[in-house]
Amino acid sequence: MPKKIKNTFYKNLTFEKLYLAHKRARNHKTYKSDVVEFEIDLERNLTLLLNDIANNTYQVGKYKEFKIYEPKERIIQALPYKDRIVHQWYVEEFIKPYILPRFINTNFACLENKGTHKAVEQLQNYMRIFKRNYGDFWILKCDISKFFYNIDKNILFDILSKYIADKKLLDFTHLLIFDGTDNMNKKGIPIG
Repeated sequence: MPKKIKNTFYKNLTFEKLYLAHKRARNHKTYKSDVVEFEIDLERNLTLLLNDIANNTYQVGKYKEFKIYEPKERIIQALPYKDRIVHQWYVEEFIKPYILPRFINTNFACLENKGTHKAVEQLQNYMRIFKRNYGDFWILKCDISKFFYNIDKNILFDILSKYIADKKLLDFTHLLIFDGTDNMNKKGIPIG
């Protein structure tokens, strides 16, 4: 794994990769109106999106806000469908191959071939080891209150900057983290 991400932005900016991102973004949302509208002229819409990104004219859309109440009350912010395609493309082409391998191996949240069931299996394995080696032990289950709403975007960008040497990718990362706004002091990333 390279120490820094170099010269990858334009290599990964292809129609085929945006099409695959579209397929991932529409998963379980095939009949939603914004997905259907986008797919009516899919080739043209993906080509326009590709050109906007390549020509530095891509703008992050406006969030739609709504509340959900399961498992607890939360405000969800959803971007327009084209932005979800861009996020899928960005995560698949840059985060998964370059950043994800740097995570600790006991990170299970929202990762392929991991998730809740794998986390429980791993925890049970650790419990058996601890019981055998140390006897009694304690487990702390906790939740960080409003974690995503308190993430400092500047710190997040600084962390990612350490791994990105590709100037175009770094600029695009900045655009995505700060949602294309000039408000650099606003904390929190949306849940959605």
